[in-house]
Amino acid sequence: MKHSSRIHTVDIAIIGGGASGMAAAWFARRCSREYAPGLRIALLERNERLGKKLLSTGNGRCNLTNLDSNGTRFHGTDPSFTQTAFLQFPPLKIITLFEEMGVVCTVEDEQKVYPASLHASSVLDALRCALDESGIELFTGCKITSISKNGTVFSLAISSEETVSAKTVIVATGGMSAPATGSDGNGYKLLSHFSHRCTPTAPSLVQLTTDTSFVKPLSGHKIRGAVTLLFGNEPVRQEQGELLFTDYGLSGPPILQLSGHVSRALHIDHLSKPVTVVIDFLPGYTFDETRALLQKRKAAFAGRALEEFLTGLFQRRLAYGLLKKALGRPLSSGSADLSDQDITALVEVCKRLPIPVTGTKSFTQAQVTAGGIATADFNPATMASLNCPGLFACGELLDIDGDCGGFNLQWAWASGFLAGGSSVDYLQEKK
Repeated sequence: MKHSSRIHTVDIAIIGGGASGMAAAWFARRCSREYAPGLRIALLERNERLGKKLLSTGNGRCNLTNLDSNGTRFHGTDPSFTQTAFLQFPPLKIITLFEEMGVVCTVEDEQKVYPASLHASSVLDALRCALDESGIELFTGCKITSISKNGTVFSLAISSEETVSAKTVIVATGGMSAPATGSDGNGYKLLSHFSHRCTPTAPSLVQLTTDTSFVKPLSGHKIRGAVTLLFGNEPVRQEQGELLFTDYGLSGPPILQLSGHVSRALHIDHLSKPVTVVIDFLPGYTFDETRALLQKRKAAFAGRALEEFLTGLFQRRLAYGLLKKALGRPLSSGSADLSDQDITALVEVCKRLPIPVTGTKSFTQAQVTAGGIATADFNPATMASLNCPGLFACGELLDIDGDCGGFNLQWAWASGFLAGGSSVDYLQEKK
């Protein structure tokens, strides 16, 4: 509900009602019950409802965390910044805390943790109930336009006539991805008032735009394959899984995993080398096995038209595209006419088809932001600002982003819980 008075006085103000902000508010109350039960804690959200972005995570199923949340899964100027938060709130602790709120969890392939309901709304509803039961003061439909500090008290401007006064503030406004959910970079502006630096930002976990000569005719088609990202001739990362061809380029989980590297290279580092995604359409076969397979098909289906040579191995549109790419001639002749050179060319295309990358889709389509507020300006043990006592930050706002598969929510929960608990500790120390 909205409060009507012009000045609202609280002890802890959390700006942003997304995953990390809700986590910070709930855990602050949980900690304060023992040490300071009378603390007034307020959660301020610019949307009319909390957790708008959370509903779209995990394709609407909410991939809560990942049991394999090791350091290699996170990126930024200093990924090691996550270590203290993850030591205090590892995935199993996250699961325990959500079970405390009533969320039953299940573990699926690749160590992904989901609510047993497989609906993100179940997680959000449980969080809302937990916040309501905790007596958190909720301000919705309000955007904080500025933060200032006078002595030991922060002043958060909602409008020219309405402010929130707080002893400590947690900024959890998110980055710039999915701006329709409220993440538009406002947190960067708020923290700049306290001389916090913002590293360059770019969309991550986002679709890639490519040369479309091969992919556009296959738009909408999915295959299971392996992809290798190259900067120049140097392999950067390899992923495997379901690929989606689009009229603008490539999508699917493996592509999203590579996208952070591409985005940083092109949008932040302005890499001069060509960027290429190399697709292996038969990851279960070696080059020699693929050659043997195609030779066997030539012998078995000598009477087929060339355009039907790969029928049964690949979907028709993909088979036609691979043949056309490999042979570069009309496919009206017979399969028996395939030469050894033709087979070699087909093997190469099936196992190592290069697709030039031209860029990424925008923040509008991105799931997360690469870059953000510099972690060097914060204490990783508390999420406290090194520039301003009583100020904390957490979640995607900071220069930390994770791979696809529950890692970004792991960071949101862990950093949010840590910031919430630390804000209570800060107030206790000031007594």
